[in-house]
Amino acid sequence: MTAPASQPRGAAPSMSVPQFTRARIERLCEDALRDAALAGVLPTPLDALGEALGVRERVALPPHARVLGALWFEERALFVECTQSRARRRFTEAHELGHLLCPWHRAVVRLDTAGELFGSLGVGIEAEANLAAGELIFQGSRFTAEAADHERSLRTPLALADAYGASGHAAAHHYVERHAEPLALLVAGRWHDSRGRLPVWRSVESPAFAAAFGRLAGRFRHVGGRGPLAEALDAARRTSDPVPTAIALGGRTFPAEVLNNRHCHLILVAGGREAATRGLAA
Repeated sequence: MTAPASQPRGAAPSMSVPQFTRARIERLCEDALRDAALAGVLPTPLDALGEALGVRERVALPPHARVLGALWFEERALFVECTQSRARRRFTEAHELGHLLCPWHRAVVRLDTAGELFGSLGVGIEAEANLAAGELIFQGSRFTAEAADHERSLRTPLALADAYGASGHAAAHHYVERHAEPLALLVAGRWHDSRGRLPVWRSVESPAFAAAFGRLAGRFRHVGGRGPLAEALDAARRTSDPVPTAIALGGRTFPAEVLNNRHCHLILVAGGREAATRGLAA
């Protein structure tokens, strides 16, 4: 059993899952989608997928339950707290199906809280279930392939999110994590401190970005204060569109975008020489 927790919104990072396990989970999810004849069906019909995986009962947890989701392996029963938004409810359900898909998760009955599903507590089998949830919701590599045909910008995952039944935040996370080019996403707080700075909660990096620059969260504890990025953060409060800006990294300046989603700030950074010369949307 896991303890209840309150954490910032958004899916927990899944890149901490070892590559061997990642590949195994990706295969299990793709096989499940294909065996259920749901590969490419948008948004992924999680009810139908659950039935194909042997779920016999679905139970709506009461409003404001401290547990957002649970899975009873022996009874093949799936529990989801009923007052979550559509996107969060879908992620919670996909997370529980992820536990079901991973046979090594059956040793325990899972009770999942906001901390495991949407915060920084997603480690071990919780990170694995989050990875599986992303694979099921974003249809394996299909979201990434579709996104590659559009501009390199936060506008792309935001435009695709609804078709996949995902939140814009989760879509941006998945977009960056799977991108072939060096991209990173800083997730910063909504409210600034007395010096006009926002706390950095975490970061997500594409493999190419991580190889070249490492984790952004390790480089930035706060953002804003003054300069172009501070101006963009201020401008983002008055629009629902990403605001173009620049961010200094390792003695160089890279193009960036800022989005205020009314829960936090998402800052997309394009790393590498090509990004610096061609622009973020190249």
